Amino acid sequence: MEALRCEFEEDIASVMEMEEPEQPMVLNIYNVLASANTGVNIDLPWFTETFGNTYYDPHEFPAARADIPDKHTKSVVTVSAFSNGKIQATGGVSVECTKNSLKKIVRKLRSKGLEKAKLLSFEVHNIQAVIDAGFPIDLRVLREIYVFVDYEPERNPGLRIRIPVLYLYNQGCNPEFLQRQLLAHQYGNVNQNKGKLERANNPALCRNGKIEIVTLTIHFSGKIGMAGGRSVEGLQKVLEYIKPYLIRSRLV
Repeated sequence: MEALRCEFEEDIASVMEMEEPEQPMVLNIYNVLASANTGVNIDLPWFTETFGNTYYDPHEFPAARADIPDKHTKSVVTVSAFSNGKIQATGGVSVECTKNSLKKIVRKLRSKGLEKAKLLSFEVHNIQAVIDAGFPIDLRVLREIYVFVDYEPERNPGLRIRIPVLYLYNQGCNPEFLQRQLLAHQYGNVNQNKGKLERANNPALCRNGKIEIVTLTIHFSGKIGMAGGRSVEGLQKVLEYIKPYLIRSRLV
């Protein structure tokens, strides 16, 4: 095990010596899934009649849907309102515009007579983003370097890596360490006392105790998809971590 750890440390050292690409790798967020609670019950037929640009078919989906345009990002956020007062948003291109769309729903509920409506328990569940590495990536080399990947080219052209964001904050983390943490959480074998110390006030842990795991889908073209993030900070942390491995796998 010690020899394996040394091998990973040597890999990381050699990775860091690689030349930086001319084109910066930038996160492009295209969808944010978030939810909140209004604290009031909502009559969905009334909601549909009162709010413009809404759709409700109880046989199809147990929520009324309203499209909320965001003039700053020029995106349209779809908000689903449930009878128990829960509201869910998808389609926003930033956390801010997603939250603002939910606030608009709450303000309108108040203006239509539900004065006790509030925006409660706002939570981001999934941020999806794409990145352009700016160069083609040799996925076979990346598989050899990173080791802990899911890559079956005959079934899926993309190589997948799952990264637990919480443990990127540990000094000297490497692929082997992150894989151990993934398996520990998967099978419930986590040191609870250590976990409490590590996770205190950390956005990488949500209210139900599940850690933030970002899945990267990396393609030969250099296009990379990211899913599962719950904060922009977490996605940036993942990008910083994986970037040296991508550079070393650059196809030249």
